[in-house]
Amino acid sequence: MQRFIIRTLVDITKTGIHKELLDPMKKSQQDNFQTLLQTLEMRANIYFDREPAIVVADWSQYGYGKKERTWIWEIYTEQVDIFNLDQDPTGAMKKDIEFIPFTAGCEETAKFKQCFFSPKKKPTNILFDVVGK
Repeated sequence: MQRFIIRTLVDITKTGIHKELLDPMKKSQQDNFQTLLQTLEMRANIYFDREPAIVVADWSQYGYGKKERTWIWEIYTEQVDIFNLDQDPTGAMKKDIEFIPFTAGCEETAKFKQCFFSPKKKPTNILFDVVGK
């Protein structure tokens, strides 16, 4: 088993709302969550014990502000090194999610120039890390 932490400025709140008529913003949040989850699931089964949490963090080194709402999500996979690419244990995650579109205008504070995940180039709006070894 291998654990990962995902940090993103994109609102990936898991709302469970799948119909726009019920609440358009909550549907967009759910859509963003599903987009991230399904993209990662192209390579591995993704498991999680908790839904994404929200904190305020400094993203100035990545091209955003010092006080941005940040969604933090811990996931795990059964296979170790399933996302290893070019000596980067999260390299395949970065490759797969790059340029995948998301819906902005939910509860995020960051202002996006383009609405797609950008893990490699500034402005970076999503970060992946391995938890432990």
